Amino acid sequence: MEVKPDKKLVVPTTLDDIEALLDYTDLMNRFLPSMGEIQADDYNWEYTGWLNSITPEFKNGYIWKKEIYAGENSISDWDIPYQIIFQANNALDGLNKLGNTPNETRRYNSIKGRALFFRAFAHFMVSQLYCAPYDKTKDNSGLGIPLRLSSDINIPSTRSTVKETYDQIIADLLTAENLLPQTESIKTRPSKSAVEALLSRVYLTMQDYEMALKYAEAVLNSGAFNLINFATINSSANYPMQRFNSEVIFHSEMNTAGPISVAQINIDSVLYQSFDNADLRKSAWFRFQNGKMRFKGSYNGSALYFNGLAVDECYLTKAECLARESKFNDALVVLNQLLSTRYNSSTPIVVGQESDVLPTILIERRKELLLRAIRWTDLRRLNLSSNTAKTLYRNLNGNVYTLMPNGLNYVLPIQPDVIRLTNMPQNTRE
Repeated sequence: MEVKPDKKLVVPTTLDDIEALLDYTDLMNRFLPSMGEIQADDYNWEYTGWLNSITPEFKNGYIWKKEIYAGENSISDWDIPYQIIFQANNALDGLNKLGNTPNETRRYNSIKGRALFFRAFAHFMVSQLYCAPYDKTKDNSGLGIPLRLSSDINIPSTRSTVKETYDQIIADLLTAENLLPQTESIKTRPSKSAVEALLSRVYLTMQDYEMALKYAEAVLNSGAFNLINFATINSSANYPMQRFNSEVIFHSEMNTAGPISVAQINIDSVLYQSFDNADLRKSAWFRFQNGKMRFKGSYNGSALYFNGLAVDECYLTKAECLARESKFNDALVVLNQLLSTRYNSSTPIVVGQESDVLPTILIERRKELLLRAIRWTDLRRLNLSSNTAKTLYRNLNGNVYTLMPNGLNYVLPIQPDVIRLTNMPQNTRE
């Protein structure tokens, strides 16, 4: 937003032009925010690598410092989502000017639905970093994010409330749901199923378990996406998971850099050991290299991490929502539908106490959705309940750093140049 796009560079005048804006995958589907993963608890950064890091927001974000920038004027986790939003708004404004025609209605609607999805997805990603978590027990009147709903760069940027932020995300998705085909053969394009999967994620983040369940079931009931039987994959391959595999609903990639890159990451040992030896993910997703436990399980089929939408997440969301409705047996049935494809035996998970069902599901959620830009969002929402809150720790060269549940540093500061240019209020840190 502090770097204003030049609309004169791209003026869409036809449906082909507008579709091309949204099919530009190098912008719309790549280098998406990673600071949530960098601040989360799934890996450890060794002291030497941390000390020698040349990227201040990674280095300072890892230990949740109050000030994380060091004169940087371009922060990709902010800039790229707002570039996506501008592109989506440019497409929507172009569609409004072009107008619908009877012989192009289906294509027109599909393109409009895609633009609305991209705008909602980008706004949601920003909200998980730059505003407080949505709390269903409160009015959510605190600072939200700037909601850009037009490609007109002369409209000033102002901060919405948290409630307004989520209301807009949901409104865009509900409109898109009625415009898109159920599935897309090109998985970098949004579909109705992608909208439903994202709505399920958003509602789960809002602790609206009834709606999260509804949309998770909508995806599962479509029958369009199938779980992978891990017994059929080549676990010894460098990257065993195929890109655009049968579980993928919508494909996008995270900015895989710094301490979470394949070359540097060291998966938390407790997390790694939580994978049972009979769990096929343990050999398929991890390799021990140069004294570190590396991750090789990205659904991108490469060193770049997948952070899109996949059907395994819908199983986990359904299981969690059922458990929160005290339907514990049903929740375990759903969880075991997923895990039966991950183990070399079909022995189901059995939980002795009903009170252990939800914690078991949350552990499996953390394991299955590793490095998909979901853990930080989960930490934020789970911290709202004392039963699931977690204190995070870092230990670097004998110095211990702590992030308390619901701490102010769960919300990143907006880069200083944006504050200076817009006069928006800054997030409070400690």
